[in-house]
Amino acid sequence: MLAGLMLLPIANVFAQEWLIDVRTPAEFSEGSAAGAVNIEFQNIVEGVQTLGVEKNDTVRVYCRSGNRSEKARQSLLKAGYSNVENLGSLGDAKKWQAKQTVKHAH
Repeated sequence: MLAGLMLLPIANVFAQEWLIDVRTPAEFSEGSAAGAVNIEFQNIVEGVQTLGVEKNDTVRVYCRSGNRSEKARQSLLKAGYSNVENLGSLGDAKKWQAKQTVKHAH
C-alpha cells in the first residue's frame, strides 16, 4: 500500500496556489481580491519567476474585464506553466473567492 504512494510526483505534493491581479499598480491600489499579488500582465512571466512560482503551481489571474488576464494566461501557458486559470474581472475573482470560502466552511 505504501509503495503506491511512492509513485506520486513529489512536486505535486508541494504545489502552491497563486492569485495574481494583472492590472496596473494604480488600479490595484484602488482595491483587489484578498491575498492577490499585483503583476502587470505584460510582465507576468518575469513576475511569477521572481515570486518563485513553480511550473506546476495553480495560478489564477484576473484584471478589470478579463482581457488582460487572458493575455497573461496565454503568456504563462507558452512559458510552460501548466495550471493557469483566467478568473475574469475583479468582481469575478471576488465571487470565486466567496465560493471557495463557502466550500471550506463545511
